[in-house]
Amino acid sequence: MKAWLRNHPWQADGLLAAALLGFSVPQIAAGQVGAAAHTAFAVVTVLLAATVLARRRYPVAAFVVAAVIGAAQIAFGVQTGGPGPVFALQPTNADVAILVLLYTLAAYRPRPVSIAGLVTCLLGSAVAIARWSPAHGAHSGGALFAAAAGLGGVTLTAWVLGDSVAYRYRRVYYASLEERAARAEAERDAQARIAAAAERARELQDRRARAVDESAARLRRIERDLHDGAQVRLAALAMTLGEIKENLEQAGDDRTLALAGAAHQNAKDTLAELRDLARGIHPPVLDRGLGPALGILAGTSAIPVALTVAVTERPSPAIEAMAYFCTAELLANVAKHSGASHVTISVAEPGSGLALTVTDDGHGGARLVAGGGLAGLLERVQTVDGRLEVASPPDGPTIVTIELPRHA
Repeated sequence: MKAWLRNHPWQADGLLAAALLGFSVPQIAAGQVGAAAHTAFAVVTVLLAATVLARRRYPVAAFVVAAVIGAAQIAFGVQTGGPGPVFALQPTNADVAILVLLYTLAAYRPRPVSIAGLVTCLLGSAVAIARWSPAHGAHSGGALFAAAAGLGGVTLTAWVLGDSVAYRYRRVYYASLEERAARAEAERDAQARIAAAAERARELQDRRARAVDESAARLRRIERDLHDGAQVRLAALAMTLGEIKENLEQAGDDRTLALAGAAHQNAKDTLAELRDLARGIHPPVLDRGLGPALGILAGTSAIPVALTVAVTERPSPAIEAMAYFCTAELLANVAKHSGASHVTISVAEPGSGLALTVTDDGHGGARLVAGGGLAGLLERVQTVDGRLEVASPPDGPTIVTIELPRHA
């Protein structure tokens, strides 16, 4: 029943208004007056009952209307001697609507408004009792006390019930405010933590980028030092040993000649290894850009390579070096394992990154296996938040796609 009343407030108020009219019907029918008086009495009663229908949306206005009608009833409908009361303004059971509206004020409006309504009802009750005819008769003390206790008690009860409802509403409201404040505080804390984490992530990303770039710069310096220092000295040593070898050949010292020949060959082998090492650290051709470097790499491949490079802006040196070495390792894997007759390399720049795709027409079956070459490539590209994808169905083709950021 309570649930129905909560879910159907307008229907409940309609039933209440109908009940007030129903209880007032015998009073409307009573009285030896004309039809006009009965009609006016009925209109006043219906108007009083109708105020209940507006109590939820316009509680103050409905209370004022009912209070005005009540005041008119006290002024003209209560017997005080002299001319008889106006039949149309005599109090009826529909006057209970005033108490219902007082309850509504106390429940749904601020306390100063509801107290003003309570004072109005109490003053009206006092005036009505004062104008009540039994109050002017002999031995009227008991009747006056009973009337005052009854009207005052009912009025106070209606106000207290409504105020208790308002108190519960206020408690729920304040609890909801506290809950919202707690949620807002928690959200602020969460946002602060997220912002701090984002700032920390940006800081770590910047540090990683600086570390990668500095590492690439150090590798380039090492390559240049090897090229300009150790390689030059080894080349001079090889040339000197070659001259010594020629002089020994002319002198006919076979033993010394053999030793000089071995030293000359070791110097040349060491020089070749040093050159390979320097190129493995940082190929000098990368100084010309990724496209030319990959072109030279494709030209040295044992398998024919079709190269497409569509890059409008050079990435950072560290990213160029990573793309170059990944391509070199993928070409080596194709030559060793795929049995392919043709390789396609394409470099594009979707969005703000770099996409390297190596496709071969080999027998396929390439997989990312722990400890394998592709797994090593994956670990390498992940150091700069890159991605590696392998599509290699049986019978091929094998497509390896590497996505790298433009800057580490």
